[in-house]
Amino acid sequence: MAYSKQSCSKFTCRLFFVLAFLLIIIALVIPKQQGVLWINQHHFVWLDQFMVLVTTLGAGLLFVPLLVVMLFVRFRYAILTASVLVGHGVLCAVLKHGLFGHLKRPKELIDNSLLHFVPGVVVHTQSSFPSGHTATIFCFAFLLSLFVRNTVATIGLLLIALIVGYSRVYLLQHFLVDVAAGAVIGVVTTYLLWRYFENSQFPSWMNNRLDINLRLRLAE
Repeated sequence: MAYSKQSCSKFTCRLFFVLAFLLIIIALVIPKQQGVLWINQHHFVWLDQFMVLVTTLGAGLLFVPLLVVMLFVRFRYAILTASVLVGHGVLCAVLKHGLFGHLKRPKELIDNSLLHFVPGVVVHTQSSFPSGHTATIFCFAFLLSLFVRNTVATIGLLLIALIVGYSRVYLLQHFLVDVAAGAVIGVVTTYLLWRYFENSQFPSWMNNRLDINLRLRLAE
């Protein structure tokens, strides 16, 4: 089924919101420790290596090339990208290190003899809620989906975000509820800033872009 740009944007928003809040429901239904144990105990050597790699996608470095690309599309989109990165980062920092800084991570609350620790991974013990990596990758995936407005790309990006969230539990860095909260933060923050930048009036220069003309001059 083909989607127009407008309908595809609605599809993107609905898909991300439904999945984010579905994660909340799942996290509230499944006991915290049980969720971690089930995910962590289904481990393999190749999966350990994959999870270590994929979890780095939530570190925020993906925003750098996206920001650069948006400078060549429209300054407004570049500023939006930076706002999403900073906005969700500040919110996560306040929650993680302020309001919920006392919440402990799986390593501190579950018998370590029941856990599978991936070699080389430093497992943190404090400031569990919410998952910053999950919030970051959901911000990136949702924002890029809104830019691209392609159904297949949207589904692919959402799957990547879900896998990164899964990796945070697999690597014993977070509980399911932390990941679910991160997903909601990422989706809501991105949506609110997107709506603001799409519907507000800005100076005309924000609709400009970097324009680099490269010309090949052949000698006669």
